[in-house]
This record gives sequence, structure tokens and C-alpha cells, in this order.
Amino acid sequence: MANTLLTLFALALILGQTNADIQCGTDVIPKVISCASFMIGQAPTPSKDCCVGLQSLAKTAAASQPDRKAICTCLAAAMKTFPVDFKKAKKLPVLCHFTPFVPIEPNPDCSKVI
Repeated sequence: MANTLLTLFALALILGQTNADIQCGTDVIPKVISCASFMIGQAPTPSKDCCVGLQSLAKTAAASQPDRKAICTCLAAAMKTFPVDFKKAKKLPVLCHFTPFVPIEPNPDCSKVI
């Protein structure tokens, strides 16, 4: 299962590259990879690493609108590669104590991220 997730995230890296200062493969995916088991419904709660990564991304996103868009584009591509349980994913801001920085939905419109 771990190999499958890594393969899916590698695909997301290719699809989710942007021209912003934020790089999908080095700045975003490593911070959210530990959230995968929670978001696909296998783990009952997000791991500490997941929450720390999301809190870090939230701080980065708060600093810059282009970075928010780049993070959104990356996450949108990643979410298309594996079966995210969006009911669980929408709980992450409360469970991990961060302000959502992108829409948590199946097909977010990253062009509208302000």
C-alpha cells in the first residue's frame, strides 16, 4: 500500500508543478504525505507529522497569494490520484489546528484562491 501511495504522489508531482516559489515535489508533498492514510479512510485520526506539515503549509500560504495558488494546484493534482475521503479531509483544519488555506473539495478552483 505504501508503494502505491508513493507512486500516486510521484504522479501528482509531475502533474502539479508550478512556476511559483513553492515547488510541489519538495515543498508540499513531503509535508502532506503523512496525511494519506487518514484522508483515504485507513487511519482514524491524522498523525502528528500530518498536522505539523499542514500547519507549516498554512503558515507558508498565509504569507503569499501566489504560494496559496501553487499549494492549491499541487494538492488538487494529488487529490485526483487517490480516493480521498473528503468528509475526513474537511476535518483536518479542526483536528490539526490550522486555518484552511485552500478549498477542501474534489475539484477545487485554484484560480479563485485569494
